[in-house]
Amino acid sequence: MSASRLTSRFTLPVLVCLCVLAPSPAPAAPGDATYSVTFDVTWSAITHPQSFPVNAHFSGLVGGTHNGAIQFWTPGTLASLGLQRMAEWGQQTTLAGEVQAAIDAGTGGSALLGPAIATLPGSAAMSFTATTEFPLVTLTTMIAPSPDWFVGVRNLDLRPGGAWVDELTVDLYPWDAGTDSGANYTSGDQPTTPHVPVFAIAGAPFTPGAPLGTFTFRLEEVASVPSATTLSARAYPNPFNPRVTIAWRAPQGAPLRVSVHDAAGRLVREVWRGEAAADEGQSVWDGRDETGRTMAAGSYIYVVEAGAERTSGRLTLVK
Repeated sequence: MSASRLTSRFTLPVLVCLCVLAPSPAPAAPGDATYSVTFDVTWSAITHPQSFPVNAHFSGLVGGTHNGAIQFWTPGTLASLGLQRMAEWGQQTTLAGEVQAAIDAGTGGSALLGPAIATLPGSAAMSFTATTEFPLVTLTTMIAPSPDWFVGVRNLDLRPGGAWVDELTVDLYPWDAGTDSGANYTSGDQPTTPHVPVFAIAGAPFTPGAPLGTFTFRLEEVASVPSATTLSARAYPNPFNPRVTIAWRAPQGAPLRVSVHDAAGRLVREVWRGEAAADEGQSVWDGRDETGRTMAAGSYIYVVEAGAERTSGRLTLVK
């Protein structure tokens, strides 16, 4: 579990969809977070009495995790084909395909598919993994029946400020995908030509200010980060002539220095200095000192320093 834990609640408009059960989350890498999300429905003839449909339900959940370089739907812009088919038909496949395209392009992390809610009242839940590279989540579901209405979250950051949110509840309000012009839940198919941008539904047939439900995201587990690599080093071939490779394992990002000294401890050559860009690295000493002079045969000492850690070993230069 992360050292810093955040709990919050805020209000957003939401999305809905028809369903296939979500696949089990892939094993989490160090630092990645496993979340559960629960969709609790409050939409009813009591909260939204105007023309409430007798067969009210929600389609399967569909969305994905991603970074800020991609958006799967945005208020004020035209709906993608995937959003349109989700909002009009409750279809998951096309929007899930758009998420997969983002994954292939390096802007998406994983596609999310969850169950439908066939009868109301009801709830649905699923689990997924958010990664440090893809901490944003977009999740939608169709309001059914309806022309093209949905609820959902978009670009929801589960790791603001670098700390995974412990629990987050979002109120869900209705959106119009802008692709069908029906005014009532059971309106016939009336394609909007041309399409208009996605917009929030502020009035009938919904009750203004009354959410249709909530998404609650709960942090279940954060994959543990292994302890920093312990510094180690070796030299080969040894004895050597005329070159020897000094290889090391060191904490990534640590200031690193590799040097060679004579048997009395005097510096002969600084072989490498910099930051350990990876856990493992190596450098070559060519048997010469700082001025380029070839050193005599004999015993030398190599020293590898990484941050506060230090290790050393003996070298034998032969002629």
